[in-house]
Amino acid sequence: MGRAWIIVLVSLLLMFLPEKCVSMPKSNFTDQSALLAFKAHITFDPQNILAHNWSSETSFCNWIGVSCSLPRQRVTTLNLSSMGFIGTIPPQIGNLSFLRFLVLFNNSFHGYIPREIGDLRRLSTLHMGSNSFSGMIPESYGNLTKLQKLHLDRNNLTGTIPSTIFNISSLRVIDLTFNLIFGSLPKNMCDHLPKLEFFSIYSNHFSGEIPSELYKCRELQSLYLSDNTLTGVIPEEIGYLSGLKVLNLAGNMLSGHIPSAIFNISSLQLLYLDANKLSGGLPTDICDHLPLLEELVLQGNQLSGQIPPSLCKCRQLRSLAMLGNNFDGNLPGDIGNLSMLTEMLFGSNMLEGSLPPSIGNLSRLEVLDLSSNRLTGHILQEFGNLRALRVLILHSNSFTNDPSSQVLHFITSLTNCRELQTLNTGKNPLNGMLPNSVGNLSSSLTYFYVNDCKLNGNIPSEIGNLSSLIGLALTKNNFFGSIPSTMEGLRNIQLLDLSRNKLNGSIPPFLCLARSLAVLAADENQLRGSIPSCIGNLTSLRLLYLDYNALSSTIPLTLWSLKDLLQLTLSSNSLSGPLSLQVGGMKAAIVIDLSGNQLGDGHSLNKEHCVTSIMELALQCTKESPEERINMVEILARLKNIKGEFLTERERRRH
Repeated sequence: MGRAWIIVLVSLLLMFLPEKCVSMPKSNFTDQSALLAFKAHITFDPQNILAHNWSSETSFCNWIGVSCSLPRQRVTTLNLSSMGFIGTIPPQIGNLSFLRFLVLFNNSFHGYIPREIGDLRRLSTLHMGSNSFSGMIPESYGNLTKLQKLHLDRNNLTGTIPSTIFNISSLRVIDLTFNLIFGSLPKNMCDHLPKLEFFSIYSNHFSGEIPSELYKCRELQSLYLSDNTLTGVIPEEIGYLSGLKVLNLAGNMLSGHIPSAIFNISSLQLLYLDANKLSGGLPTDICDHLPLLEELVLQGNQLSGQIPPSLCKCRQLRSLAMLGNNFDGNLPGDIGNLSMLTEMLFGSNMLEGSLPPSIGNLSRLEVLDLSSNRLTGHILQEFGNLRALRVLILHSNSFTNDPSSQVLHFITSLTNCRELQTLNTGKNPLNGMLPNSVGNLSSSLTYFYVNDCKLNGNIPSEIGNLSSLIGLALTKNNFFGSIPSTMEGLRNIQLLDLSRNKLNGSIPPFLCLARSLAVLAADENQLRGSIPSCIGNLTSLRLLYLDYNALSSTIPLTLWSLKDLLQLTLSSNSLSGPLSLQVGGMKAAIVIDLSGNQLGDGHSLNKEHCVTSIMELALQCTKESPEERINMVEILARLKNIKGEFLTERERRRH
């Protein structure tokens, strides 16, 4: 009886002993040692998580980021994502033999990925994306026979993909996006990947052709091969991937026709084939079997032919990008049926004819680019129905104005588009006047370009209401009258181009209130008076064009303080007076043209020439590239010549 009580007392004593007094099984000690080695390789822990929490005073199963199996207390999960850590991964990580999930993404780990990770035979998820790992993917990863998800994206990995990776039949995800990996994809890469759903080598250095046997990856849903240097044709067999939702082959050097079989993948939602060398036309039944397609991006190829009317059957389309091809013919009349469309880009093609009024039905449309085509007719007043419109680009076509009206009525209709930020109708023979309603355009309008449109009349004073404008281009029209004083309201303007019109009056000083102004072009007008001295306060100014006007008086000294000015043209005016030596302060200038004026005092043409020579010499001495600068011997020789010319002229004038 006494012996039994002793056993009970000993048992109770053991139950209440501190954890650190109980010896740890060897296998658990191995896990703890591996974790402490991991901690020791962290050089920066911004929140001191490991310093305060990973302590041998407590069970490692209670450490942040660590999960253990219940019966054996072995580490099964190490998840330290987005902790801001900097450091390397020690080889001891391979001792966590029960580990199933290793998740370290979105930190700043660097160095090589340990080959010992290949010893973690139970691993099902390896996520080390968004770090700074370098070197090659270890061959040992082929030993991870239970691996389902492999994320090594957004690192600096190089070399080729180990062939052993393609033998892991359990893999569902292979993500190698944004690395420096090169080589070609094995022809038989899908022979042992029956479960693969996601494969991405987006933005690497892969070359060669797309394997035709990709169709053997029957479960593939997302295929990203974009931004590499893949060549050859798109395999017809890709059309056999009946469950494919995303196909991204953009940014390669693929050629040939687009296989018609691709347009039979009824599950397809996103199709990106842009920035290749694809040619040929689109199938007439392009959208007959694509009920789920949301984005169709074919821009930057050599595609030709007409836009098939069946395109209007892709009722789920949100983005349609066809710009930069050779499409011709008319836009389909039923394009307004694409009611989900938010982006429609057909710029830089050879489309012709007038715009279908049904475009006005696209109530969700935010971006419309029809620039650089051969479109004719009027700019639709139905554009005013596009209440979500942010960007409207119609430049470089042959749109005209309604001959029964002198003003551009489409401008008035666009005042309904309260989200409008960019409006570019430049290089169209509109032949009309800007209506006063231009001032009622969206308060968010930042870019307004109506250059080279054969517009006439005064610049409406209401244009000064567009206080958010950053860029305003009215160049190459027939505007007359003075620059409206209301333009004082354009305080955020960075580009103001009024050149090649018939504007008169003076340069208004209120332009100096636009402290962010970088480009001011008012050349080839009939402006008179002096150059406002306050222009010298526009420290953001890079380009100033005032040539071919009737400006008079002297060049304000403040102008020479614009040390970041790149181009200054004041030629062909009536400017007079001496040329200041302060011109040498414009060290960034590439072009300074003062010709065709009356600078000098009657005896100082030689001075002007000498100052100009010194200025040119200064520009050559201060070029950014040392190789482009002239040497000291040449500098001294040219200075000697300038000095001699100056002294000779001075002596001549004395006599």
